[in-house]
Amino acid sequence: MTSARPADFDPARVADVDRAVLGIDGLWCPSCAAAVTRAISGLPGIRQAQVSYASASAALSWEPGADLRAVARRVAAMGYRLTAPTQGDEMEQRITAEMRRTAVRLAVCVGLGMWTMAFSILLYVDPDGISSGPIGRALSLAAGAAALPVVAWAGAPILLAGWRTARVGAPGMDSLVGLGVIGAIAASVWSLATGGHHVWFDTAVMLVTLLTFGRLVEMNTLRQAGRSIAALRSALPETARPVGPDGQAREVRAETVAAGTRIRVAAGERVPLDGVLLTGPSRFDSAILTGEAAPRRIASGEMVEAGFVNLARVVEIEVTAEIGARRIDRMGLDIATALHDRPEMHRLSDRMARLMVPLALSLAMLSLAGALFAGLGYEEAGLRALSVLVIACPCAVAIAAPLSHLAAVQLAASEKIHFRSPTATEELGAVGRVLFDKTGTLTTGRPVLRAVTLRPGLDRARALALAAAAENEVVHPVARALREAAPHHLLPEASERFDDGVAARVAGHDVLLGSQGFFRARGIAVPEAEDHAEATVAHMALDGVWAARFDLGDALRPDAAETLGQLRAQGLEIGILSGDAAAPCARIGARVGLAASEIRAGCTPEDKAAFVAEGAKPTAFMGDGVNDALAITRADVGIAAGDASPATIALADVVIARGGIPAVARAIAISRRARAVLRQNLVFSVIYNLLGLGLAVFGAVPPLAAAVAMAASSLMVMANSARLRLQA
Repeated sequence: MTSARPADFDPARVADVDRAVLGIDGLWCPSCAAAVTRAISGLPGIRQAQVSYASASAALSWEPGADLRAVARRVAAMGYRLTAPTQGDEMEQRITAEMRRTAVRLAVCVGLGMWTMAFSILLYVDPDGISSGPIGRALSLAAGAAALPVVAWAGAPILLAGWRTARVGAPGMDSLVGLGVIGAIAASVWSLATGGHHVWFDTAVMLVTLLTFGRLVEMNTLRQAGRSIAALRSALPETARPVGPDGQAREVRAETVAAGTRIRVAAGERVPLDGVLLTGPSRFDSAILTGEAAPRRIASGEMVEAGFVNLARVVEIEVTAEIGARRIDRMGLDIATALHDRPEMHRLSDRMARLMVPLALSLAMLSLAGALFAGLGYEEAGLRALSVLVIACPCAVAIAAPLSHLAAVQLAASEKIHFRSPTATEELGAVGRVLFDKTGTLTTGRPVLRAVTLRPGLDRARALALAAAAENEVVHPVARALREAAPHHLLPEASERFDDGVAARVAGHDVLLGSQGFFRARGIAVPEAEDHAEATVAHMALDGVWAARFDLGDALRPDAAETLGQLRAQGLEIGILSGDAAAPCARIGARVGLAASEIRAGCTPEDKAAFVAEGAKPTAFMGDGVNDALAITRADVGIAAGDASPATIALADVVIARGGIPAVARAIAISRRARAVLRQNLVFSVIYNLLGLGLAVFGAVPPLAAAVAMAASSLMVMANSARLRLQA
């Protein structure tokens, strides 16, 4: 089933903002995206433009009064179409469909290319001098016939992309390969038309095959962009329940609910839209945006945001922000914008390709003119120029980054560490700062029973069993912690839930469980005791008399302190970014050896993202919740543990599926080796191109040798990348 064609871009939809992420229909490759970026960046009023092939979209910001229709016209002039942005699942479907098409093209390249190579080898070996006779001519024609589908169909996207990028002055890898392919085909056709027997169809096939292979490997790493945006959206409910004039609440699509509508949210449900609480107070789990383990008490008249979980009672909310204007939607826009950035190594490859196109053309023309001036014939002069074009095609550069990434992925996967983007394999090894969320990353992310205080004569196991029974089936972190701590379980005969406590009849006793205020309101005295800001306290009374106090708090992961010590020993700066309060952050920080200056508490998702982005050193950030999603995308490398939220896992560059945070140090080590291999590949490719071009200009490298050298350089890159994968 194919998705509907995205709607054309309408400037009126972004009239009140100065930035947006818009779709671009028809992109074939990253080189196309780079060309479109360059084409629209220079338009009047455009402050910044970055086009992403992965998400088929452009992140734009503009000055007031900028003519956005000019952007649409410039994109259309290049053969593409500016559209309304696509959703995450549509992005993934588009990339998956393109991967299938590319895989088919690669199969055609390999299948027919083998016949082209076989016929060409017979001509090169020339047994019994067959190449100059009728058999040789038949073999040449057969090689051309096998190469035709490869070049005309499998290579068509490369040639088209090469033309489009060159036309706007931003030639890339496709332009170079296109020149080499056209040159090899043209020289072969000319040779056959003039009665010659030398053909270079195999060179054209090899160029198309190598670039198609590199493109397929790269596309495999790009599918996560669509999954990322879709996962963030899936963290919120798709429906809401507006309250009608008759007082009844009926379920509708959340996207149809307008600002000012009154909606009802039951206990245990997630809030679908931002709004003002009308019937408070109630307690809410706000971890999706704040990361706080403890629930928040929100009173009438205070703001409630989409994603919060209502824990205590049925409430009604007046919607203030529709879908698209919610805080989490604004976070999604920031995430989509951040996903457009390309790794520094990829930008270096793009710059190398842009420099090579004019250099290759200039040297080819000089070689042609020099050969003619030296008295060589047109055929010999043309072959020298063709050799220059073939040598200049940096296929080794095109596959250097994808192959090094693939090797690192395979090595890390064997240790249950998943590198999910080229950015991770290239940049994790270069980070100088590693920041951690507290709740759920350095800690377990949920309260556990830390201490029990009992009145004389009451057994601990009995007290826990009664408390767990009172909280039976309550959807609340504290209730869950008490049930898990109870050695055996009882069932309540009756129970009633209040805003700050519960009353139940259990095993013949009247059980009250709740806060100190809950007990005061009922005239039950609670013993004086020192309260700790970082602890959640629940009191229990039996038959109207105080009986027990339960102290609960988030537990530090057992391997956290050792891991942070190892990272610091490697010269890395370490810190905590948390939405939790200062006291629990300070307690955890002290236990893992961090100074007060290395801990930032009370951070909103936007605060985390800003602190991550403002660092002078490349930064990795590890988090587990949706509230960490923006910081993960803003960091040079985002890391998530395997038990993180689905949205966080989808957005992260690195996912630690096994080994906990100690695996972060191992991931950094693998990335450093992958980075070294990639640098080696790029340096080798540059040296090969410079030496090869010098020899080709003077006629020392015929087209056949140029094609063989090009293949050899690509094989060297593959072998060097495989060396990383084979290291233990």
